[in-house]
Amino acid sequence: MLIYGREIRDKLKAEISQFAASTPMRMAIIVVGEDGPSQAYVKGIVRFAEETGIKIDVLNLPAEVNESEVLRIITELNNDSEIDGIMLQKPLPNQIDDNKLVNAIAYHKDVEGIHNYNLGKLISKQAGIQPSTPKAVIRMLKEHNIPIEGKNVTIVGRSTILGSPLAVMMTAENGTVTVCHTRTKDLKKEIFNADILVAAMGRLNFITADMVREDTVIIDAGINFDQNGKMFGDVDETAREKAAIASAVPGGVGVITVAELFDNLKQICVSKQKNKIAFPQ
Repeated sequence: MLIYGREIRDKLKAEISQFAASTPMRMAIIVVGEDGPSQAYVKGIVRFAEETGIKIDVLNLPAEVNESEVLRIITELNNDSEIDGIMLQKPLPNQIDDNKLVNAIAYHKDVEGIHNYNLGKLISKQAGIQPSTPKAVIRMLKEHNIPIEGKNVTIVGRSTILGSPLAVMMTAENGTVTVCHTRTKDLKKEIFNADILVAAMGRLNFITADMVREDTVIIDAGINFDQNGKMFGDVDETAREKAAIASAVPGGVGVITVAELFDNLKQICVSKQKNKIAFPQ
């Protein structure tokens, strides 16, 4: 059975729209280069902003831009009191240290929840901004009444924006978590043992039917494009058909992720109002 994220996205959108009607919000996105999946994701973000009445600034920079120039732009956005949230779209060109730039963003404007400060709060189980795609994965499972507690959860991928923080969040939900990566010795065995499998590696149709059980729940968080520009996940169609439940691609985790990004922006603005954070001028 395929599960979708549109109804979940629309529910979040209604809440965010209502908040935006009384509280102006503004987010800036820095995009370096013209990576295909990145462009598609950013277009979805811009569309969501337009539909909810939220101001958004997309700063498109050439692929050959110097790291120092991106740092300068981030500093300007940090100091701009009208900008509530900042996002640095990945992947970035090789000449740029993405971790350095992410942590140059003011932690209270880190709309993706991947600044070291926010990841530290996540690990220490403190309330704060959480990474948007892991939030989308957890919400999709809960909204479809799929229990996590006591389940063997296998995450394929260990990125700082998805796999690693999701492992922490799944553990907090009392799942028994295994994180797989390129050095995993018997990946097929680890995947086959999963009650809940989260595919987050960014490899088109990598997971096939022989790797999954018939009672497995698959959440496909991969975004890949073929030579014709058609979107696919990390999970092959035959594996989705074999599994008990599988998320659709497109129309699954991705559409919720965009909404979760704006839910983070909303949380930032709520915190700003509550704590009366004084931004530098």
